[in-house]
Amino acid sequence: MSTDEILTASQVASLLQMHPRTIYKLVKSGVIPAKKFEGGWRFSKQDILQMISPVTPAARLQSEDLEGR
Repeated sequence: MSTDEILTASQVASLLQMHPRTIYKLVKSGVIPAKKFEGGWRFSKQDILQMISPVTPAARLQSEDLEGR
């Protein structure tokens, strides 16, 4: 079992080269997946990287099917 790296909003902003305020707006609008934890937002690095990945939705589904086997 691998553990996913958890990022703060500031780390996500740095990773995506955006202002932290923009990250909060994207969370509020549902564009970026996040969880509220002890007063702050936390993000899965894997989810963020998948979100910006150039992989097509069909290829992503195929990959998920292979992982489930």
